[in-house]
Amino acid sequence: MMPFEKPARTRLLGRSRLYVRADVPDRLFQWHAPRANRWECLHVRSGQLRVECLGVDGLQVEALTVGDERWVAPGTRWRIVQMPDDASFALDIYADASIEPAAPQPRRAAILDEATQLRIDDEAQFHTMLAKLAAGERRLVWADAAIAEWFAKAWDASGGCVCWHPLDEDDGRVLALVARAARPIDLLEYLGRDHAVLEAALTGALRGDALRMRCLRNGLARHLVIEEELLFPAYLDAGGTVGWVNGLCKEHTMLKRQLQALHDADHVRRFVMLLEAHDEKEEQIVYPDIAARLGPILSASLREVAILGVVPADRLQA
Repeated sequence: MMPFEKPARTRLLGRSRLYVRADVPDRLFQWHAPRANRWECLHVRSGQLRVECLGVDGLQVEALTVGDERWVAPGTRWRIVQMPDDASFALDIYADASIEPAAPQPRRAAILDEATQLRIDDEAQFHTMLAKLAAGERRLVWADAAIAEWFAKAWDASGGCVCWHPLDEDDGRVLALVARAARPIDLLEYLGRDHAVLEAALTGALRGDALRMRCLRNGLARHLVIEEELLFPAYLDAGGTVGWVNGLCKEHTMLKRQLQALHDADHVRRFVMLLEAHDEKEEQIVYPDIAARLGPILSASLREVAILGVVPADRLQA
C-alpha cells in the first residue's frame, strides 16, 4: 500500500478527464511529484494499474484495480509502470485547505528574490554572461531593449537550453529573468516556468513592491498573449478541445478583473485561489494535450513563444 492517507482538509483544483492508455501524458510514466502544497488522488475506473512510489521507507510497488483510490502527498515521487489497454483512471489535483491561500507558495518567491541581479551593457557581455551560466542558475538582468534580439540568437545557439521571461521595460531598458537548463526546454516546461515566475512576481507585489507589481502585470499580459494568440488557435486547428479553451479564456478574463483590485484582501484571496487552480489545470491537463496535438509544428510554436519580448500591461485592458 502507498503510505499516504487522505489529508484532513483539501480543496479540489479542477477534476481531470478520464485517461485511457493511448492519451496518458508521458510524465506520468516518469518519476514525478506533486507541487508544493498539492495532493494528487488517483482513481482507477477500469482495468488494473501498476504503480511505484518512492516513500520514506523506500520503493513501494502496488497493483491497483477498479475502484481503488490512492493519495500522493506533496513532493512524493511516483510513476505508472504498467497500464494495459483496457485500463483507465482519473487523476484529481487538490490544494491543502488548511493553509490560507493569501499568497503563492513561499518557495516560488525565491525564483526572483534569490536571482543574482546584473546590468548588461552590450551584446558581447550578454553572451559572456550566458556562457558562464551553469544549468539550474538564473539571473535577473537589466539590459538594452536589443536584448530580445540577443536572446533569440542565444536560444538558437543553445538548442533551446536557455530561457527568458521578460518582465518590464522602462526608459529603453528591459528587465528579464534568464535561466539555463541541463537539457532543451520543451513547451510544457517553459509554460510551467512562466507560471512560477508570475507567482513569484505576485508574492513581491503583495509585499507592496511596485516593480514586482509591474512585472506581474506585464508578465501576465505576455502569458495570455502566448496562450490566446499563439497556442490556443493552433491547438484548436489541430482538433483541440473547444470547451477547455473557452473555459480557460473565461478564467483569463476573471484574472484580469481580480488583478485590478489586489489592494483588497478578499480580491487577493480570490486571485490566488483562481490563479493556482488555473495554472494547475493547464499544467496537468491542457498543456500535455496541446503538446500531443501540435506534434511536428510544436518546435516552431515553442520558438515563437520562447523569444517573445515584453508585452505591456495595457494589453490586459483589451
